[in-house]
Amino acid sequence: MRALPFSNVRLWAGVALALAITVWSVFYAVPIMEAHSRVAAVLAGWAGLPVSGWAPVGVFPGLEPASGPVLAIPTFSEVSEGARLALLLSIVGLLIVAQRFSLFRNVANFLIVLLVASAVANAVFDNFRLESITFGQIWLRQEMLVWLILPWVLLLLFVIPQPNLLRGLVWVVFLQAYGFVFSAVRMVFVLGMLHYTGLIFMPPLWFLLGTMSDLLFVLFFYSLSIHRSSGELWGVRDSWQSHF
Repeated sequence: MRALPFSNVRLWAGVALALAITVWSVFYAVPIMEAHSRVAAVLAGWAGLPVSGWAPVGVFPGLEPASGPVLAIPTFSEVSEGARLALLLSIVGLLIVAQRFSLFRNVANFLIVLLVASAVANAVFDNFRLESITFGQIWLRQEMLVWLILPWVLLLLFVIPQPNLLRGLVWVVFLQAYGFVFSAVRMVFVLGMLHYTGLIFMPPLWFLLGTMSDLLFVLFFYSLSIHRSSGELWGVRDSWQSHF
């Protein structure tokens, strides 16, 4: 990072774009969330989920209404034996992963803790029901905050370190759109898991596919961007090659 050439032009152009995206996201929050619901509805139809409709929900004061899915989510007492067996098999599988792959040991152990805690909580509160509309409301609240903060994070990661100004700005717009579509995909997947297994897998699903997924996709594309920028700044070199 210290070797990257700094440019005031890139900085202020990135700030202008980030500000424009943020202001646009605030003023058009309701249409954006409605578009998100329409994309999710299409994906749910492709996945075969029996979503019976979309009901209005409040997200934030002044940024509402949005639409939440109407879909049955069973309580723990109503889930099938297959779902409970899947919970046990998941724990066994994670134990095997933790023993065989040291790189994933900490993550696997943490997921096991989440699954065990979920099993205990579901067994104690076996009649607790999460409404799908409430899930949709929580999801949109989380993602709306991400969409408002994301342009400023992308400014720091993709515009300032990027030698080419236009390419950096394109990265920002692309990742903002990618995050929107990726959010709908993750929402439908979690919704499908809740419909068929209840709240058994909710803690690990929220951990893996919640805000952390937004962080991971940004870091994935950031690594691609930095790799290409480094090649342009210092030339393409053989990776992991030592010269004596």
